[in-house]
This record gives sequence, structure tokens and C-alpha cells, in this order.
Amino acid sequence: MRKFIALLIILTGLPVFSKTITGEVKKETQTDVNRIYDAMNNKPVEGAIVRLPSKRYSAITDRDGTFKLETRINSPTIMSVEKDGYKPFSMSLNSNSEKDPIIVGIEKTTPNDIIVETDMIHLGDDSFSINSAHAYDFSLQSMGSFYSKDFPVGKLKNAQTVVLSIGSIIGIDTLQAQTMGQSGVKTTYSSAPEIFCNGHKIAEIKINGDNQKINIPKSVFFGADIMNITIKTGRNLLKKTAIDFDDIEFTNLLLEIK
Repeated sequence: MRKFIALLIILTGLPVFSKTITGEVKKETQTDVNRIYDAMNNKPVEGAIVRLPSKRYSAITDRDGTFKLETRINSPTIMSVEKDGYKPFSMSLNSNSEKDPIIVGIEKTTPNDIIVETDMIHLGDDSFSINSAHAYDFSLQSMGSFYSKDFPVGKLKNAQTVVLSIGSIIGIDTLQAQTMGQSGVKTTYSSAPEIFCNGHKIAEIKINGDNQKINIPKSVFFGADIMNITIKTGRNLLKKTAIDFDDIEFTNLLLEIK
């Protein structure tokens, strides 16, 4: 199955919030151009890499922070922005993005930020309906039903708050995603992708979206030298004869430590 983007995170008794962070699409005059700027000082960011993974398209911003999208966007598509010294950013574009300028502010990383993943990750079984949410935007073959990564977290010794940020996630075919019009599948629905930290389930993601943030309870990371983040995709809840995994894609995992 495949999915679309919007955001709502439902916890397992843990505090989770979801909101759009730095990037935004501003509708301005037709003379404006696509531009990446520093969210703190509003100065243009030169040399940022702008990618549309599903289109296999990339561009680099010039000295004025501007870039061109020389490809057609006929359906919702993930755009990612990377630049050394800045937090990875991603957002969903649509067909209107060819008409209106894309103006995005990106934030500099802090010494305590940990970039976990910037690649696009595809989970599932490569078997999905064309009516699944964002099925047309999948760009990779599945790496399996779950993603897992270990990394050192010496920076957590004195941390009071740790937030996991998921840049973009698509393909979720839950009942909630169907109700919101993200998924066109009518005959079945899937369970929600699950997020785990150090073996503890900390959240479920019910719908598709950008820049989702999940608070990680201190009891989960306190005293740890190594942290593990695992994301498991959902399953078709109405298929009884065999396991049918929901196909999803996500990108840009970041730990913000405060």
C-alpha cells in the first residue's frame, strides 16, 4: 500500500505534538522565484541541495538562494533540502507549486542535534494499490517491514527534552487517512506505523504529513550511551490469509536535544 502526507501522531500514553516547523510555501507575485533562506537571519542560502526523490531530480541554490524546478509536478511530491550546518528539511509539493514560488526557511543545526537519517526509506512489501495514499510518489523498492538504527548519544547525558522529528512520511492507509481523503483505498485499511525508541513504543502515526515531532520520555533514554530508533510499518487489517504490509516512505529523521 502507499500513502499521502498530512499530520497527526497518536501516542501510546506519551506526549506527542505535530506542527510545521521552518519551511513554508508562500504565495507571492509571479515575478518571485523559488528560494531557500536562513530562517534566523533571512539571508539566502547558497549551495543547498534541493531534491525531488520520486522524480530523481535535484538542483543547487545559487548565491541568491534561488533554484529552478525544471520538472513537472502533477501529483503530491516530496521535496527535500540539505545543506551542511543546517537541519535537513522536507515538505510536500503539489501541482500549484509550478505556479507559485516556493520560499523555504531552513534552520541551522545546534551542537546537540543528531541527524539520524537523510535518505528516503521505503518500508513494506512492494505490493500496493494505485489508490493508496501517495502511491504515485514512491521512489524506491522496499527494504523490509521495519527500519532500525543505532547511534551514540553521549549528548543525552544532561538532556531534559529529546524530540524525534520526522521530515515527511507518505503511504499510510489507515482508516483515519481514508477518512481525511489521503487514501483512495475503499475495500480495506491498515494499522498505523509504530515508532520505537530503545525498545519502547513511543508513538503511532495515523495519517500522512510533514515535520511531525514526537517527544521521547526521559525514562526511555536516561543513562543510555547508545540509542535505537525503530519504525515498523502497518499491516492490512482485513486480510487474513497472509501478512500484507502497508508500503510507506519517509525521510529526514532528526533528534533535537534540549
